[in-house]
Amino acid sequence: MSADHKVSVGWQIVFTFIPIVNFWAFYRIRRLQKYLFYVILPSIVMSTIYTIYNSSSLETRFIYWGSTDDPIGNVRSAATAIIAADAISFVFQAFAIYLMIIWSRKHNRQFDQSATLQKPE
Repeated sequence: MSADHKVSVGWQIVFTFIPIVNFWAFYRIRRLQKYLFYVILPSIVMSTIYTIYNSSSLETRFIYWGSTDDPIGNVRSAATAIIAADAISFVFQAFAIYLMIIWSRKHNRQFDQSATLQKPE
């Protein structure tokens, strides 16, 4: 059920951090489809690319893991990949929060405008 009243922007932001509830929060302000298109779909694409890249280079890491050629380099490349994945998910979360703020305020403005239009003068 979408909200037919103003929503708390603060609570909406909190909801973006909770899995499943984040979908409900965007649904409440009637922006679920845009959220899926702007945040979730690109996140899935990036995760798929990351997984494919890691699985293709995983064999190389296992081959060199036992060797003395460059064990530090293998650990560094794995750490770099993890940091990159964390950074990407941080960017998507920040973008989701930004969208939640903008769209929640827009949602709330609709009720401000309808209240002023209905007010008898």
